[in-house]
Amino acid sequence: MTLYFTVNTVIEFFCLLIACLCLYKDRDPIWRLCILYLLFTCATEVSAIHIRKVLNQSNLPLYNVFLLIECGFISTFFYYLYKRYVNKTKWLMVWLSVFTLLFFGELMNNHFLSFTFKTASVLSLVFVLASLYFYYLILKDEKFERLYNYAPFWWVNGTLIFYFGSTSTNIFFDYLIQDKISNFAHSIRYIIFNILNVLLYCCWSYAFLCKYLQRKSSSSLA
Repeated sequence: MTLYFTVNTVIEFFCLLIACLCLYKDRDPIWRLCILYLLFTCATEVSAIHIRKVLNQSNLPLYNVFLLIECGFISTFFYYLYKRYVNKTKWLMVWLSVFTLLFFGELMNNHFLSFTFKTASVLSLVFVLASLYFYYLILKDEKFERLYNYAPFWWVNGTLIFYFGSTSTNIFFDYLIQDKISNFAHSIRYIIFNILNVLLYCCWSYAFLCKYLQRKSSSSLA
């Protein structure tokens, strides 16, 4: 059983628990959808470990499927955040169409045997740009927000940290996947992604807590 307890799975289940406690009664459907997304994330991570270490098979097809869910959820969440400032429906449709073409094109080119690495790299870059654009919208907005407890800000913070780190790491993919720290079984790339996951889910957990406190504050004033 300890096989399934890794840095990634522990932080993901922790974030799922926080999401369940803080968001299950939230009025915004997109925030409640975080619970379902994190549930898929945890299920994917545990299944991937089981497939690779117990069944001794490749788990890359599973991660390819999850990449579709990841793109759909993160893109939709950004669209929801943008709606407060601008309407970017066309942007969302164009991006999802481009992503779909890239994804299935790379899958067919790889004969469905390997991970869609190039598509994942493009996805990371797009989400970095989406995060920076959200900061730009906040700066332009005349309404004052206390960023230390503004849930969307912290959700985007975690997303930017993770995907910026992913983009930087993917640039040096060939080197990092081979290089290992002395007396440690994993590549530097593996360690970096563990750190990025911890930062991502800590920021998201804090965002969920901020959303919960905001709801409680609104209820008490009603």
